[in-house]
Amino acid sequence: MLSCLAANPSLAALSPEEINSIARQTTVLIAPGLTPELKKEIEENRNNPLASQRNKEGVWNPGSGVIIARNGKTYYVLTVAHNFRQDLVENNQSFGIRTSDRTVHVASKVDDGRGCPLVSEPRLTSLIRFGCKPPGENVQGTDLAILSFESDRNYPVASLGDADTVKMGDTVYISGWPDPEKEVIPGQFNEDGSPKCRGKVARRQRRLAWGRVSGKLNPDLKYQGYSIFYTDNTRAGMSGGPVFDNKGKVIGSHGLGRSTKPQCGANIQPVNQSQAALESGENPTALLGKNPDFDSLNSLFSSSQNVNYFLLKLQEFGLKLPFNVDPPSAALIKRGMMPGGIRAIAQASGKVEFDALSDGFEDPNDVIDDIYGGFSSIDGRLGNCSISVNLGARDECNSR
Repeated sequence: MLSCLAANPSLAALSPEEINSIARQTTVLIAPGLTPELKKEIEENRNNPLASQRNKEGVWNPGSGVIIARNGKTYYVLTVAHNFRQDLVENNQSFGIRTSDRTVHVASKVDDGRGCPLVSEPRLTSLIRFGCKPPGENVQGTDLAILSFESDRNYPVASLGDADTVKMGDTVYISGWPDPEKEVIPGQFNEDGSPKCRGKVARRQRRLAWGRVSGKLNPDLKYQGYSIFYTDNTRAGMSGGPVFDNKGKVIGSHGLGRSTKPQCGANIQPVNQSQAALESGENPTALLGKNPDFDSLNSLFSSSQNVNYFLLKLQEFGLKLPFNVDPPSAALIKRGMMPGGIRAIAQASGKVEFDALSDGFEDPNDVIDDIYGGFSSIDGRLGNCSISVNLGARDECNSR
C-alpha cells in the first residue's frame, strides 16, 4: 500500500499561500451536534465553577479533519479519535462536518458498538476508530479515526504523501480550526492558580501554521502513535487537522500541542531558555541529544500521527479506501487562491510579512461567524442555517 506513495523529487516546494489554498478546500471542522441537553450542560459547565472543575477539558470540543478519500457520494475525513468522546459515541450523538463551501453535513450513526477499550476489529462504518477517548482520560489505543459523510456535491480530496520522505529540518504546514474558548486569558488565574479560559466565543477562523520538523520517532502505542514533532505554532481545536509537506501532500494528522503549553484549568509549567531556543528553530539535537525520547520532544513541540502508520493500520484490518496520491493540481491550487495573496493575509494579521521558517495566521477568508448557530440540533438535524460566513454567505445544512 505504501509503494504508491513514493515522492516525486522533481516537484517544486509550494509557497505558504499555495499550501493554504489546498488547506482551505480540504480542511473541515468537526463538532458534536448541539442538542438542547448538550447546550444546557455547556452553560452549566461554563457558569458553575464546581462543574468546571469536574470537566476541565470542556463539554463541547470542536476539532478538525481533512477529506482524504471519496467513494461515490461518500467522503472520508481523516481526524483523531479524541475528537469523539466515548459517552457521545455510545449515545449515538450526531456530529457535524463543516466543509469549505460552508455546508454542515451530518453523521448521525457514529456508535460502532466497540466500547472503550475497543473490542473487535474496525469496519467501514460512519465512524472508524483506532482508539477511544473516555471522558477525562487519555486516549486508549491509537489516536486516529475516520468520519464519513454523504453529499452530491464535489469536494476536493487531499493528496496523501509519504511521511518517510519528510526529513529533520523540513517545513511542514498544519491546518485546522482553533477553539478560542480553550485558550488562556493572559494574566488571569483561577483560585487554584491555573490559567482561566476565555468565555463563550462564537466566531472561528481556520489557522495555517508552519514550522520545521524537529523530531521523528517510530509510532508507539504507549504514546497513542504520535511520532512527528514540529514547532509549536498550533492551537487547541486544530486536533485532527492535516499536516502537509512542502509539496501540499498530507503526511500526518495533528493532535498534540507541547505538554508544557499553558492550558485552561491546568498547572502552568514555565518555559526555560532551552525550550525557547528550540521553539525558535535551533537544532534540537544540540539541546536534547542525538536520541531524544517522546517525553522530551512532547515537552517542546507539537506532534502528529504518521500517515504511513495510518495506512498500515488500515492494511492490518483489511480496510480499503480510494485515496488520492497524485500531486495537487495547478487548477486546485488556483481555485483556492485569494485576492491580495499572502501580503493581504499578513496585513490582516498585523504583520509586514511572515517568517518563512516558523509562523502562522488565521485565514481572514475562512471564517465562521457563529459556530453555535451552525451546530445547533433541530429535530435531529444539525444547524439552524443562520451562520453568516465570509462576505455574508450562509452556512447550509445537509443531513446524512
